[in-house]
Amino acid sequence: MKYATFYPLATVSRFCRGPATVLAVAASLVLLAGCAANDDSQDDAVSQESALSSASTKLAPLDEQDIALHPLKGELICAFSVGRSTLLYAAGNVGTQADAHGILKFADQVLRVQAPGGFDQMLHGTTFKGERLVAEVKLTEQAHKAGSDGASSYPSATLTYIRSDGAMRSVQGKWECGP
Repeated sequence: MKYATFYPLATVSRFCRGPATVLAVAASLVLLAGCAANDDSQDDAVSQESALSSASTKLAPLDEQDIALHPLKGELICAFSVGRSTLLYAAGNVGTQADAHGILKFADQVLRVQAPGGFDQMLHGTTFKGERLVAEVKLTEQAHKAGSDGASSYPSATLTYIRSDGAMRSVQGKWECGP
């Protein structure tokens, strides 16, 4: 053990008879150490680029800047909110089977999701899917017309989301759709 602590190459030379073998073993150890360090740095780079590198499992409120920086195509909008905080913002076209598109936010990461059926399907609640996230809006009460502009307000709805890392949460709030 004395050799392993103070003279690692001497220990290798005891088992490997010859200077060429000792150098080959030493070079292999150096290469392995370099590869292990390189693998760690690549894992960090991948995790930083991943859609869900945030440790937070709670949705963060979307602000005007988030919505402006992530424009959605669609004639009409639906939003899930809790109090004054919008947690899901989505847009879709009427009378089409094209996907509706939406955004959600974890910590400072805005994620894109989509749902089939356009605005017509969103109006009655739907399931949005993203790269590493599934979010379902389920209505718990009938819609009320908010006014002459055609907007609908659902007094009570549930947003349930499941992340690819297994984190699952449900939030009670309000689902509003309209122009």
